[in-house]
Amino acid sequence: MSEVEEPGSGKAVRRCPFVEFHEVLDTSSEEFKEAMGIYLASFPENERRPVASIEREMESGISRLIIGRVEDRVVLMALLHPIKGTSFVLGDYMAIDEEYQSLGIGAAFLNNIFNILDDIEFNYFLGEIENPYLEEDDSKVRRVEFFKRMGMRELKDVRYILPPLQGTLPTEMILMVLCKTEADCLNGEEVRDILRRIFRNIYARGEDDEILALILEGMPDIIKLI
Repeated sequence: MSEVEEPGSGKAVRRCPFVEFHEVLDTSSEEFKEAMGIYLASFPENERRPVASIEREMESGISRLIIGRVEDRVVLMALLHPIKGTSFVLGDYMAIDEEYQSLGIGAAFLNNIFNILDDIEFNYFLGEIENPYLEEDDSKVRRVEFFKRMGMRELKDVRYILPPLQGTLPTEMILMVLCKTEADCLNGEEVRDILRRIFRNIYARGEDDEILALILEGMPDIIKLI
């Protein structure tokens, strides 16, 4: 990472060199360890799964770990779940090394997401984002604004709750989607099916799960994207 002087300001502005994105397959590699360091530093305990669980998911093919490298350093990690039987990929986790934030690395990742997983065909990249509307939290609002600038759209009138992954505390979220081709709405029944698959295959929760039932209750048949 280098610094240049912003024209006319006299201030040094950080410029990020080229970011290389690729998949990590070896859970014993140094790249995996670096990615997990970013993961553990970026998410509270109740919102993350144990690293051993991620290792099992990668080894079984459920999860795909993508990293972004700047020279010899891992600066981005993204854990992705292709949802079998659908044209959706869930962006389960995405985080950037604190030292490399606000340099456009996340934007570069999202701009290339449909090419990064080049061995599968998918039309929708789905993200679970912390709900910014429940309390005054500028960081959550900025996060949603960033994703909207990147072309992601919010699923209107869809309440989403992340079940507790460690401990007992669930997290209120919203769902956002990046579409490969322009779309203004999604089919509600298709989204219900996708969420059932996510809860079953990723969160190990059945059809009778109370949190899932609460999410599905009142979900519109046509979901507008805003």
